[in-house]
Amino acid sequence: MIKIGIIVQRYGKEVVGGAETLAKNIAERLTSTGFDITVFTTTAKDYITWKNYYNQGESILKGVNIKRFNVEKERDIENFNKYSEEFFVADSQKRDEMDWIKRQGPYCPDLIDALINEQKIFDIFLFFTYLYYPTVEGIIVVEKPIILFPTAHDELPIYLNLMNQVFKKPASLFFLTGAEMNFVRKLFNPNNKMELVRTGIDINENIDENLFRKKYLMFLPYILYAGRIERGKGLELIFEAYEIIRKKRLVNLVLIGKKLMDIPEIDGINYLGYIAEDEKISAFKDAVLSIQPSSMESLSITTLESFSQKTPVLANKKSNVLKEHIELSGGGLLYNNLEDFVENFTKIYDKRNLRNKMGINGYNYVNKFYTWDVVIEKISNGIKSVIKG
Repeated sequence: MIKIGIIVQRYGKEVVGGAETLAKNIAERLTSTGFDITVFTTTAKDYITWKNYYNQGESILKGVNIKRFNVEKERDIENFNKYSEEFFVADSQKRDEMDWIKRQGPYCPDLIDALINEQKIFDIFLFFTYLYYPTVEGIIVVEKPIILFPTAHDELPIYLNLMNQVFKKPASLFFLTGAEMNFVRKLFNPNNKMELVRTGIDINENIDENLFRKKYLMFLPYILYAGRIERGKGLELIFEAYEIIRKKRLVNLVLIGKKLMDIPEIDGINYLGYIAEDEKISAFKDAVLSIQPSSMESLSITTLESFSQKTPVLANKKSNVLKEHIELSGGGLLYNNLEDFVENFTKIYDKRNLRNKMGINGYNYVNKFYTWDVVIEKISNGIKSVIKG
């Protein structure tokens, strides 16, 4: 039996996050197909502070062995952001890059010590997301074959000098989109193997489209945004566009997810916070369209979830990942600016036949490339190929 170590900064059924959810899904599915999986992670649940939440030690979740280690230093996000602003404008030759990585966190040297001491019993290690301390330091100390799922996009930390080793030491890099793979190829020109494995999503064909509408008393048609509500996600333009749209079309804007910024008081905006998973999928199914305004995406699972429910997506053209999804699928439209957004929203909203056609296109795209059976087979074959050398 192939023995795999998985390294990810947070892990657990209560943990919300793209790379963390990816790691959990892959760990559980590889376990069910006969691999022996052990996850090395921290006791943190929250990525803002890295505060210790879970008990340190060993546990099992859905057949996956988990080893958790305490985070030594909590993060004050305001102080860290201020430090980062000064760090990234400083002379790159004078910066202490590892100091930034440790402050970024989660700083957990006991996890690194465990990798050093226990790696000999594993055949291969999978690291999830390039950005955090366990990956950067872990890739340095692990001498066994490594596969990295970078979940990379164009942001300041990826240009740090120490990222050369993070991207060039692994035996293989596994990517979620072609846009991500092309970006990494141009930036690092790695000699290691690169594979587009994508990721899987569960397509719920039988969700009740009225579940969400009935529970939250949504009487009007609505646009849906699902994700973190924070600066940097492109929502400022959305709020401005919605104020224009609301004067022309009687449609609501529904926001679900964690709120980390102020939401303007505009008639028709409904902020619901976190909702149950089946309610979220129902919300996608019943929406006129969903929006993805972020310019920095490594995958955008919410775009795929929207496609899975035959709901078109209006997405930011500045994101190569979103552009790839929309252009390959035909499942929505792209926008560059405020005028584009309003125009393309109106086009989708007013033309039911176009909306239905886009919905079917998006569904077919997900069904072809993003089912778990297809994805896990690619990952399994990739793992075996790396081990064979």
